[in-house]
Amino acid sequence: MSSRDKILAAVKANQPDARALPPQHQGPDTSGDLTPRFITVLEAIGGAAFLVSGFDRIATILHEQYPGARRIVTNCPELSTFAETASPETKNHYDDDPHTLENTDLAILPAHFGVAENGACFITESQMIERVLPFITQNLVLVIHRKDIVATMHQAYDRIALIPTYGFSTFIAGPSKTADIEQSLVLGAHGPRSLTVFLLDEQLSDAGFY
Repeated sequence: MSSRDKILAAVKANQPDARALPPQHQGPDTSGDLTPRFITVLEAIGGAAFLVSGFDRIATILHEQYPGARRIVTNCPELSTFAETASPETKNHYDDDPHTLENTDLAILPAHFGVAENGACFITESQMIERVLPFITQNLVLVIHRKDIVATMHQAYDRIALIPTYGFSTFIAGPSKTADIEQSLVLGAHGPRSLTVFLLDEQLSDAGFY
């Protein structure tokens, strides 16, 4: 028997006893309304959130929050009177030359769901118009339904498994941030200067800042 065979035989003969895997970590309590926790975490990482009853309310708030926005791009048809809306024709134009989006002041995009434990939203390429848009825009707005908030990243990946075939995707949590230089926090260094998430709940009678 060669030295190699002796070593492999010794390793094989000295395997530790098999042990059952520990219970899957579920994180904090996942019961009840996850909206307050999602908003608290999002605000803590520099974002903002509004609980709204419809797209009319979204347009009103955005007029107030971004009065100086000159170019606003969205693929939400409900905001077609408020913003430049992506159509098959303009989508092809963006694909041909994504640089046409470089002067976007505000992008308003839907997302699949939010995650309460870290304030992130999950968005796929089909929701982005062009994959560069969520990162090149000066300010980013994401729209999700209030009911589409999950508690943890474990639950988030369970939700992702249910989404039909998609290409590029990402979690986005808060505005772009860096503190590389003298530990001084800078927003917008590598992406949007601000992130606002609108939580849609058509059952609300009076909506606003949560």
